[in-house]
Amino acid sequence: MTVIGVMGAPGNVGTPLVQDLLARGAQVRVLARRPAQAREVFGVRPGLEYAELELGRRATYVAAFRGLERLFVVRPPQISNVARDMIPALDVALGAGVTHMTLLSLQGADRQPWVPHAKLEVYLRQSGVLWTFLRPSFFLQNLTTTHLPDLRQGEIFVPAGAGRTSFIDVRDIAEVAALVLTTDGHAGRAYELTGASALTYAQVAQAFTAAGRSVHYSDPSPLAFYRRLRARGLPAAQVLVMEAIYAAARFGLAAHVSPDAARLLGRPPRTVEGFARDSAHLLS
Repeated sequence: MTVIGVMGAPGNVGTPLVQDLLARGAQVRVLARRPAQAREVFGVRPGLEYAELELGRRATYVAAFRGLERLFVVRPPQISNVARDMIPALDVALGAGVTHMTLLSLQGADRQPWVPHAKLEVYLRQSGVLWTFLRPSFFLQNLTTTHLPDLRQGEIFVPAGAGRTSFIDVRDIAEVAALVLTTDGHAGRAYELTGASALTYAQVAQAFTAAGRSVHYSDPSPLAFYRRLRARGLPAAQVLVMEAIYAAARFGLAAHVSPDAARLLGRPPRTVEGFARDSAHLLS
């Protein structure tokens, strides 16, 4: 049976992806920096195995990728230099026999060559491996993970101006990824995964308010955003990548609505309003 490796699990996309793959009857190997912690999340289940993978520590590469045929590739948010910290690991995966890599990329990566996701896309195109790019818009779940401290204070604090974003729920991304990883016909394809509409962050704040928690959008300057997240302990490189993503939204590059998610899912994508209701318990 084909063994599918999953990077980024547990995580925003990785956690529901592992669950969706297992539901499809796939054989899954979770590639985690701390496999014991991953096992606490997913448990011991038929069709599920674990391996240690720590990007930047080459001793973990060979065993992690041995026997895999398909690989879900995720860039950890703290990694900005993918040429140094990710591509050597993917080279080992190719040498170990991985034949198809599905990359969790970024909406507009093909138009933003400076973002790390674009560099990974170029690498995969040139590597000779079969590839599929998933280019999601902004994760709704980023609001309830990275930005949860602000949200709990009744504030959305991102420097996106009045730009619109076609937000996507990670549960929809995971469902698409599971489809791509377990069925044929997706090699050489790039799917732009968005919600059904594009909203401003002020409208997102209104959706949370309607769900029962008063939230406003403060629209900080890029400098104020940088200072707050650095004070919170996030690495400078990670904050700068976030700045680039929010700049894309501010300048209207994140507003495009694509039919890809609805077509692949066979249903409309989840809505911001539904996400706000589902997440209301996190804000108390």
